[in-house]
Amino acid sequence: METLPAPARARRLSPAARTGVLTAGLLLVASAIVIVGLRHDPSAYGESLGLLGVLAVLFAAAERFTVTFPVRRGSHTINLSEIPLVLGLVAVAPAMLVLVRVAGGLAGLMLLERQRGAKLAFNTALYGIQAAVAGLLFHLVVRSGDPLGPRGWIACLLAALAADLLSVVLISAVIAINDDTEEWHRLLRADLGNVLQMPLVVVTTTLGLITAIVVRDQLAAAALLGILTFAIYRVFSRYSQQTQGHAQVEALYGFTRAVSGSNDATAVAHEVLSQVRDLARAETAELILFDEDGGTRIRLSARDTVEVLTGAPADPAWWQPARHGTPVLLSGARGPGLPRDAMAAPVALGDTAAVLAVTDSLPDIVTFDAGHLRLLEALAGHAGVALTNARLVQQLSHSALHDALTGLPNRRKLLADLRSAVRAPRAGQAGVLLLDLDRFKDVNDALGHAVGDDVLREVGRRLGDRFGDRATVARLGGDEFALLVADADEAAIAALAAEVHAALGELTTVSELAVTIRASIGVCLSPRHGTDPDRLLQRADVAMYVAKQARTGVHVYREEDDQDTPRRLALLADLRSAVEQGAVQIAYQPKVDPATGRVVGAEALARWSRPDGPVRPDEFIPLAERSGLIAPLTEHILGTALAACASWRRAGHPLSVAVNLSPHMLTSGTAILDVVQRALRTHDVPAHALTLEITESGLIADAANGVRVLHALSALGVKLSVDDFGTGHSSLSRLTDLPVQELKIDKSFVRDIAAHRGRQAVVAASLQLGHALGLHVVAEGVETPAEYDHLRALGCDSIQGYLVSRPLPPGAFARWLDEHAGGALTPAAPAPGRPARS
Repeated sequence: METLPAPARARRLSPAARTGVLTAGLLLVASAIVIVGLRHDPSAYGESLGLLGVLAVLFAAAERFTVTFPVRRGSHTINLSEIPLVLGLVAVAPAMLVLVRVAGGLAGLMLLERQRGAKLAFNTALYGIQAAVAGLLFHLVVRSGDPLGPRGWIACLLAALAADLLSVVLISAVIAINDDTEEWHRLLRADLGNVLQMPLVVVTTTLGLITAIVVRDQLAAAALLGILTFAIYRVFSRYSQQTQGHAQVEALYGFTRAVSGSNDATAVAHEVLSQVRDLARAETAELILFDEDGGTRIRLSARDTVEVLTGAPADPAWWQPARHGTPVLLSGARGPGLPRDAMAAPVALGDTAAVLAVTDSLPDIVTFDAGHLRLLEALAGHAGVALTNARLVQQLSHSALHDALTGLPNRRKLLADLRSAVRAPRAGQAGVLLLDLDRFKDVNDALGHAVGDDVLREVGRRLGDRFGDRATVARLGGDEFALLVADADEAAIAALAAEVHAALGELTTVSELAVTIRASIGVCLSPRHGTDPDRLLQRADVAMYVAKQARTGVHVYREEDDQDTPRRLALLADLRSAVEQGAVQIAYQPKVDPATGRVVGAEALARWSRPDGPVRPDEFIPLAERSGLIAPLTEHILGTALAACASWRRAGHPLSVAVNLSPHMLTSGTAILDVVQRALRTHDVPAHALTLEITESGLIADAANGVRVLHALSALGVKLSVDDFGTGHSSLSRLTDLPVQELKIDKSFVRDIAAHRGRQAVVAASLQLGHALGLHVVAEGVETPAEYDHLRALGCDSIQGYLVSRPLPPGAFARWLDEHAGGALTPAAPAPGRPARS
């Protein structure tokens, strides 16, 4: 059989066994001092039994008059034993002092304090070694001098302080053995004067010296000193209570500061248990959290051992009333499964029920009482705030870095991980796979956003389950996902991309529908394609669009894929300057009533030119949307258009003006409302003179938020128009719920309508639908008299197009308006081409 070496066996001694070894050692040392002292001073045998008996009684009685100062997980108890100690130092030999101290202390502890077992043995040994050290030190200092002279006074003070210091050290040793190995470090950092409670030791030692002098000169006066001694004891007892009260307040403040110092809920829970266990003077502290599965119990024992127990307790727990808000106090409990004494208090954690419980009071208190329970309730209140804040911070931190719909890391988290990956030393390359779901918009339009969200969740789940152990899977927003491979060769990354493409293409069931998901994947590698995280993601985006356009499924980035980037960057820089300087111009295209030829309004169209020529609106408007410039650009267009409308109305032309509204502005909440209100107020234009146009896809893209914004705009009196009607995939039932007043038929249905029966049917149906819904119907893109006549015959309310007028600069439009003020429309020449319109 294998045996352990002696040091290993020693390390396996239990705390109780090690305390026993320490106690035995103290007793041996004290006994050795007694034996040696008796051999060197045989006269000690002749000490008066009466004197020894009196000293023993005084030592025993001193146990009744104690002042206790809690010291962290233990306590430091000071009593009036310095008085009989001084009497013994000056009156009897050291060996006899040890014997009488042990006898008196043992009697007092057993009869008055009811101590038994290991605690009684340790305290008896402690008294013996204290008396031995004090006696030796006293006689070394006094030698043959007068024990009650000045030299004797100094010797008594030194002896008493040495005995007290020895007590602190040995008690700290027991705490370190049984409870807290950090006790030695705390003792070294402690204020020595505070630990020793030096004032009380000095006072009681001085009182002992006075007693010895009085007894020597006038024994009867000792009765008066007894009264004084009792009064001093009461004063220090009150001082002790006040000190403990102040210490408790400071401890509560320290507790709040300690548990509020971390945003990690687990760390806060451990700190709460550690602090509560110490402040409540308990052996064990528990935090019980309840959930559907029964709950979680985090227990901190006296040895700083943390246990985590899950599930409901087997027997009805004593702390159950605290779960329902009623504090629990057990004192002297009897019964199976019940602790000796315990307390529990409810903890408020928002929507989660919790209980803070402590069991088994420390030896320095008799048992838990109502005061301890009030303290625990206060601690539970502070703990609840700290834990709630920590949980909230963790939730916010998690939310800031994770997608709410799928739970996957978001763009910010992916960029942080990518930044770490490109900086870390590695053998291979870091790979970014950016994927976009093909025709996902059709799923949303045909099946609704609820099904679309289910599809996104399924994609996130499939990517996480299949590839989460090989890559970081993230959702960047919309239908875009990304995978980050930290370290692999190019072939492995390309193979992973192909595997991802195949996995997504597998048939799946979403919302009881069989769905096949297709995706286009762009791949970018670092350091091959760069080391800047944003640039890598942008290049993966370029590769993804190449894969989508070429329908190859997967494409690895190449420099030639990004050949337009310098132009786009230059366009963005120039556009930013143009928006800031108000250099984007506005042209106006009139709308007329085809029945009368009267001008009824105009549409404001953005126009922007660079030194190398004009930039198409379908190029710079999307650029403004992607770069965040759409908000200031919209504000500029709106303000300019309303200023022009105000000038027309002042000139006697009561026209309305229409402004295109980007779908991105519907996601800005009340920001667009503030912009519109401010512009109307600034230019003194009535709200009904402004029409905001938005495409079908823009109306349906973010229905929940968009509809709220549209209703708020409608409440201002602003008219709303559905632009390019018929080109999207909107739901007619949803269209009836939108607060729109106008429908614009797209120019693709107007072109050659007189000769195209299909377009005639679409336009006729659109007019019937619009009129049935009480909407004003506008046809745009009218370029020929035949188109004009056909639309007039169908009952179209307004027309707009090159037949009426090209978009005109403000001055030219004002002149055109004056020329057509009478309502006689002279068609303009048909346009040779159809430039894109904003």
